[in-house]
Amino acid sequence: MSIDTTKVDLSMSTNQGSSAQGSDKLGKDEFLKILTAQLANQDPTKPMDSNAFVAQLAQFSALEQQQNTNDTLSQMLLMQQSASETTAVSLVGKDALYDAHQMDLTSGGNITVNATLASDATDVTMEVDDADGNPIRHQHFGAMNAGNNALTWDGKNDNGAVQAPGSYTISVSATDISGKSVTVAQQARGHITGVTFAGGTPQLLIGNTSIPISDVHTITESSNSK
Repeated sequence: MSIDTTKVDLSMSTNQGSSAQGSDKLGKDEFLKILTAQLANQDPTKPMDSNAFVAQLAQFSALEQQQNTNDTLSQMLLMQQSASETTAVSLVGKDALYDAHQMDLTSGGNITVNATLASDATDVTMEVDDADGNPIRHQHFGAMNAGNNALTWDGKNDNGAVQAPGSYTISVSATDISGKSVTVAQQARGHITGVTFAGGTPQLLIGNTSIPISDVHTITESSNSK
């Protein structure tokens, strides 16, 4: 196939005139324009090879199918995101059991963590750090059986001073009779007061804490509902 590129450039320049604008996109419309320009400006003594023409049509068809597939996937993602957001909003007003490490302390309140022990432990310890990572409370709860155990921090530091409301990090650890670590799963139960969509992913609001839905284990009707 032989194409006089000078004629193509002159023809396109004449048709577009002073309003011509460049484009960095090569979609199906641009592809069709190029193909039409090739046909209109081919050398009559050396017409376009039919095999090459068929190959370009096949490329055009493949490009169009790929764009249609991309559009379909985009629509499916939007529908999935919308469904996820709708589901998250429907959870407002319910109670959630979720993985808990960073929790909020209210004025004059306390924080309770459900520590699920993989096996019996002879010593269970709770470490509380403030928002700056400073340790403020180290509390021993003694021996506990395997399973779910409720551990409560009374909101005071090691000196007995009441701590200001805010976000605190709770870490529970345990050891068995031989001094080996016991696996602990930390969970807490809270009332879902709202939903935030920061970062494009819905997160549940429990107090002032944002909880990813992936951290939620169970959803139940609120204990405050009548």
